[in-house]
Amino acid sequence: MTRKARRFLLVFVTLAMAVTGVTVTPQVANAGTYGQKPEVTCTSEAHPQFASDMADFMRIAINVGTVVRYDGSHEPGIAFYDYVTRTECYSTTDTSFKTASLVKASILGALLYRPQEISDAERPLVEKMILESDNDTALTLWKESLGCGKDEAGNVRPCTLYRDFLEAAGMDGTYPDDGGAFGDTYTTARDQIRLFKVLTSPNELIGADRRTYAMDLLERAEPRYGVTSFAPPNTRQRLKVGFSKLGDDDDHWRVNAAGQVQGGSQGYNYLASVLTDRNEEFPTPGPFEWPFNGIERVDAIAEQINCGARELNGDNSCWDFKSEDCYISSPKMDCRTDHPLRSHRSQHWVRVSIGAKLGSTVHWKLMDAANGSVVHEGDAVGGPSCVCEKTVYGLYGSYILLLNTNVANGGDNGTISNHTGGPQDPDPNQPPVVNAGPDLEGDEGSPISVAGFANDDDGFPRVQWTARPGDGVDPGGSCTFANPNTLHTTVTCNDDGTFAITLSANDGVNAAVHDEALVRVRNVAPTIGSSPGQRSAETAGTRRDEAAVAKSIEGGIETPRPWQVFRVGDPVPLTATFTDPGSNDTHTCSIAWDDGTTASPAADGLACRATHTFAHPGMYTIKTRVTDDDTGSGLTEVMVIVYDPDAGFATAGGHLPSPAGALTANPSATGKGHFQFNPKYHPHDEGPAPRNGKVQFRIDGVPFDLSSAELQWLVVAPDDKIAVKGTANVGGKDGYGFVAYAYDADPDRFRLVVWPLSAGDYPTSTLTYDNSRHAGYDLDVAQPQQIGNGSIQAHN
Repeated sequence: MTRKARRFLLVFVTLAMAVTGVTVTPQVANAGTYGQKPEVTCTSEAHPQFASDMADFMRIAINVGTVVRYDGSHEPGIAFYDYVTRTECYSTTDTSFKTASLVKASILGALLYRPQEISDAERPLVEKMILESDNDTALTLWKESLGCGKDEAGNVRPCTLYRDFLEAAGMDGTYPDDGGAFGDTYTTARDQIRLFKVLTSPNELIGADRRTYAMDLLERAEPRYGVTSFAPPNTRQRLKVGFSKLGDDDDHWRVNAAGQVQGGSQGYNYLASVLTDRNEEFPTPGPFEWPFNGIERVDAIAEQINCGARELNGDNSCWDFKSEDCYISSPKMDCRTDHPLRSHRSQHWVRVSIGAKLGSTVHWKLMDAANGSVVHEGDAVGGPSCVCEKTVYGLYGSYILLLNTNVANGGDNGTISNHTGGPQDPDPNQPPVVNAGPDLEGDEGSPISVAGFANDDDGFPRVQWTARPGDGVDPGGSCTFANPNTLHTTVTCNDDGTFAITLSANDGVNAAVHDEALVRVRNVAPTIGSSPGQRSAETAGTRRDEAAVAKSIEGGIETPRPWQVFRVGDPVPLTATFTDPGSNDTHTCSIAWDDGTTASPAADGLACRATHTFAHPGMYTIKTRVTDDDTGSGLTEVMVIVYDPDAGFATAGGHLPSPAGALTANPSATGKGHFQFNPKYHPHDEGPAPRNGKVQFRIDGVPFDLSSAELQWLVVAPDDKIAVKGTANVGGKDGYGFVAYAYDADPDRFRLVVWPLSAGDYPTSTLTYDNSRHAGYDLDVAQPQQIGNGSIQAHN
């Protein structure tokens, strides 16, 4: 049969009552049990449909791997985590299993979790333990590096380092056995997913370089099974496996596997774990005690997990044409196929074809392999009027065939096939199946992850994402996809509102098939950055209520510079740049000049521009706010100095109690602080530096003595507030800057701020002295300290 004739992957069932004997090869003792709906939890906040569909594959995997022994049914422990859709699945029973050599992955994790690097002596042991699954090196690391196992006297050690790692990794179902043997450590499938999350994704427990080392070892580890079974093509598998005998019985084994699948054409990235015991093995001649049938059981379980992930990502190549036989051997009256066959298109059918013996009846059932329910059944009655064929449409899922006969002479058999071809089949070339995924939310200008689904029985169809604006989107609003021709990608929209994203799938034969999801995009306020110096002023407490609104990112006040000095009457140009991830937004600017006047210029691209002239000397904190057309806004500010050499001068002298915390080098130091200053512009001075005057400050009993070296500017405001800035030496050492604030008020007030010039030209968070810490640096909010004695006079 050609690939073209098989393009639909429907389900075909044949029941043949054979009249001749048939030699049958016995099945291995790992046949699944399907009359149940296993307890599985699958959750994904962003992709609930993916989680719901994956839950069925997990149930099938459990049924495939459930064995019946003399002491009852034994389910495997399985778990799954998909990084792309953030889907977590696990068998709810969460049974504990002994790890066997699977523990070596957690030994590796515990070694990498330690503060110290793996030593040169440990490194070859670690690599042999993982790459060859060597027991001797594992035992050495277990005992000597992690403090586990037994000491020389036979006492079980506390295994603290290993237990600490388990606790940090959230592996609350994993714990060493009381006897101390590393292979007898107990774990759950869900804990193995938690372990491989720590080993394969960014986290606080193991750094990037150490994870890279671990992933390289796990990618090369031997032996390999389970995680590799039907793994998607061109992917990398990082895994660890384990097997060991159950007690002293050579034919009873536990077999485990866990690891990561990453890469491939669909961008896979998921974790899977499978834990089993009660594997009854056929004797296998040879030097190696390998549990071949247990490996087959684990592979069959992993096949359902891997193929499920592949189908839900658009790759249905796992389910190419297959068939399964069901043979009733005397004196049995029934039989059942063991391997579930997948019917996975939008229209499905089964066909029953019978060559019956006269007078005999065979009852057939199709059972849902995930949920243990019979989806269709009927009787085939032998004789001339035999109902030789039955077709059932509308199936979607994985199925097995059950037969029961009323004649106990054996020889009856049936076949279930996912097979099409023939005049009575559905349309020979159906269109693809496509799903755009759930509705999404995100911020304008930021990538939003999308994950769709598409498949076609003639191979993966061509796919394309498109977007169109909907409700609440302004003209010009649009979205772009990082890669519009893959199922998993990101979409970025330049405006807020609701956009419709459409996934189209085309098989090259039928018309393209489409599905749509909505993306609700939130507005993001523009942000207008502030300079480093201004940020320090904000953290120092300048207008804290509004400063908290300001955001610092790339951009901000380009002019004027912080603490830039202007003369009264000279123009002060302002340019404030901003960013907005909503590139389709429009913006307005609002500028408060701090002298009672404002301006509202139109935004010039991504900048606010204006010019202002100040009429009086002072220190002015200019606030600039930008607002987008959706009312989102950002704020920043910059302080400038405006001087007037004709405004007057200041004289002051007196003392005040220097408070605790003022002196950085000795925060507990207090004492009487003596101040004196008399800065003054000469007649016809242009400034900004006053050519006359001195500033001095000292503290009784404390080695702090400041004397100005150079005055840089003087502000005498109309409301008798005074500020003077300059350089100074402190304790006889140069290299300091200072600003002295004084209020000629009732009572008079004084503040001195001193900092090392190595920290900048104006005060930041690095201070030497400040007797009014946490106040702002603007003259209006400087909060000078009330003096104890003396006077401050503004001569204007």
